[in-house]
Amino acid sequence: MEKRYLIIKRSTWVHIGLFAIMVGYMFISPVIEVKYFLKQGKPVEWHEPLPESSDLIRSAVDVIKPVSRDGESLYRINGWSFLTTATDLADYDIYFVLRSERNDYLYATTAVGRRDIQKAFPDVTMNLKTSGFVVYIAKETLALGEYEIGFLYRHKISEEVVFQATDGRMLRTPNTLQLIETKVDDE
Repeated sequence: MEKRYLIIKRSTWVHIGLFAIMVGYMFISPVIEVKYFLKQGKPVEWHEPLPESSDLIRSAVDVIKPVSRDGESLYRINGWSFLTTATDLADYDIYFVLRSERNDYLYATTAVGRRDIQKAFPDVTMNLKTSGFVVYIAKETLALGEYEIGFLYRHKISEEVVFQATDGRMLRTPNTLQLIETKVDDE
């Protein structure tokens, strides 16, 4: 009778141990995936505090949609932005910024053509044909929560940094990344 009790006890410990390993894996696997397996959609390393928000950047986020790129599930964000004091946008590294109370995430943007922006701002003398941007974000790189959208311009030579927070918001839920509609007050 004692042998049977020991066998049951031993098998129970095996099951408890396996359960503990599965729970541990559930919490550790997202960190491992982001650190070692994701190649795209990661934020850039930024070790400086963001400067105070200025009023020198004009921007808009047009669309966010899930895409598959090189076998990875990402979100593609399209929009436009330009620094009003710049003479050439090619002189700057441009970052899409997501800010929360706890974290700041910066994602490098890629310039894309936008002929409509020059028409929308006819008094701007700078060439705005490359003011469009696309940025890819892996939702797993963001903590759950709401984020303020901003843009950061860093001059490639002088390293001057200009940041502007926008009224735009983004929400990271367990399953999605989505824009939050901002309400406009009708006066």
